[in-house]
Amino acid sequence: MIMKTPIVLIKPILIMALVILSVAGTMAQRNVDVVTLKNGNVLKGKIVRQVPGEFIELETRDKNFWKFDMEDIADIRFEAKRMQKTAKDSLPMKNEGMFYEVRMGALIGNKDNKNNAPFSMLLSGSYLLKNGISLGAGVGYESFDEAQMPLFGEIKYYTRIKGIKSFLFCQSGYSFALEDKDEQNYYYGNNDIDSKGGWLINPGIGFVLGNSSKTNFTLNIGYRFQKMEQKWHNTYTDDTEYLRNEINRLSIHVGIIF
Repeated sequence: MIMKTPIVLIKPILIMALVILSVAGTMAQRNVDVVTLKNGNVLKGKIVRQVPGEFIELETRDKNFWKFDMEDIADIRFEAKRMQKTAKDSLPMKNEGMFYEVRMGALIGNKDNKNNAPFSMLLSGSYLLKNGISLGAGVGYESFDEAQMPLFGEIKYYTRIKGIKSFLFCQSGYSFALEDKDEQNYYYGNNDIDSKGGWLINPGIGFVLGNSSKTNFTLNIGYRFQKMEQKWHNTYTDDTEYLRNEINRLSIHVGIIF
């Protein structure tokens, strides 16, 4: 069942990314009606009413309404209007330098996981280079069955996808257990299990919401793969056993860059 989990999680990641990109494309581009009159005047706006062979009603950008007879119109066409780009179109933030990010969200799993959506908070600092790549490191807190503290390195590449400020990212590091797993059952008895944590990797895609050179919000969607290890000492046989588990999660975080 664990081996099938990555495929199950990758599908919703792709669906969510496509939905966001579709909405972004709709916001970044819209059709404009262009009406050319026989006297040479050209008006742009939105045709709100049209009676074939008789007249049209046009709402212009300044919210005025105009009515023209079809016999006075030389041409009607449509053009795609792109939203104005900012001066810093290639990068969503300052050209280069140090910046920090605070992210909060959840690691969403499937029915095989006991905690379906543990809380996750990440703090990171990164340095943005001129080519749009940033390198950084971070620390966090995550509430699985036992609390964990991930320490990770992170690389990002900032770009634009259909006019929307976006970035690709990948985190990798080690998550340390902050407490031992207290599990009571027939096999392990009443003994505490010594949790050791494990290494992790988290690639994904993100979107920058805002156009400030100082503070912006972010939406991060990724796939978390993590290994966990617990050590259990059998006091009856004096044996030590290692329990290993793999975590496959959809990671969703909302953050703020400053």
